[in-house]
Amino acid sequence: MKRLLTLLIVPLLLVPVEGAQKRKPTRPRTVAHKPAAPEVKPPVSPLAGTSVVIITKNRDRIVGTIIDLNAYSIRIKSEGLEAALALDTISSLTFGSLGRDTPKEPQPAASSEDFARDLNLAVGAFQAMMVSAKPGADYTDYGRQLSELRPQAERFIARYGTSENAKESRVVGLLAGALTDYSWARTVWTLKLGRQSDGTVAEADSSVISDLLTLYPDLRSSATTGNRFAADRLIAGLWRKASEKVERVGK
Repeated sequence: MKRLLTLLIVPLLLVPVEGAQKRKPTRPRTVAHKPAAPEVKPPVSPLAGTSVVIITKNRDRIVGTIIDLNAYSIRIKSEGLEAALALDTISSLTFGSLGRDTPKEPQPAASSEDFARDLNLAVGAFQAMMVSAKPGADYTDYGRQLSELRPQAERFIARYGTSENAKESRVVGLLAGALTDYSWARTVWTLKLGRQSDGTVAEADSSVISDLLTLYPDLRSSATTGNRFAADRLIAGLWRKASEKVERVGK
C-alpha cells in the first residue's frame, strides 16, 4: 500500500507548476526610422487668387482666378477648369473684382514719379539678388536674400499689377517672371540637397521641374543627363533667365 501511494505522489511532484516562475518581459525591438524628406512646395505667384478678365487676340473673353503668372504665360481657373495661356495670345488683362465681390475703397492712381521711385527700389532688390545668384553661392545665404527680395517685389507687383499702362504692365510681368525664376531655383536646389548622391532631379520630383522645363525647353536640352536633369545646370539657367528679365526692365 505504501508503495502504491509513493508511486501516485511522486509524479504529481514532478509536474511543473504554471506561473510558478514569471518570464522576464521581452523588450520591444526599436526600429530606427529614417526621417522623411521635407515636402518641397512650389512657389506661389504673388498674384495667385486674384480675379482676372482676359481678352484674347481672337476676341474671346475669359473670366477666372489666377493660379500662376510669369513673364510668358498665365494659368487660371475658370468655371471649375484650369487653363494655361501664352501672354502673346492675349490682348488685355484686367485684374481685380469681377463685379460679384463687395466693392472696395478706390485707391488713388499712382503717378509716373511714384512708379519710377518704386521701380528703382524693386530693381535694387533684384540686383542684390543677382549678386547672390552666382556659382559658389551658399544655400542659406541665397534663401535669406530671396526672403528679403520677395516682400519688396510682391509689393511692387501688387501695386502696379492692375496698371493699364502698357509699359508698366510689361515691367510688372518681367519682374514677376524673375521672382518666379529665383524661387524655382531655390526649389531645385532643395531637391538637389535631398539627392546628394548624383546631384540630379527628375521631372516627377516636383511640379516646378515640369513647369520650368515646359517654359524653358532650352534648359531641358542643356540639363538632360540620361532620364534625369542636372540640378546645377537648371539652377544656373534659371538665374540667367531671371537676370535677363531684370536687365530688360530698363530697356
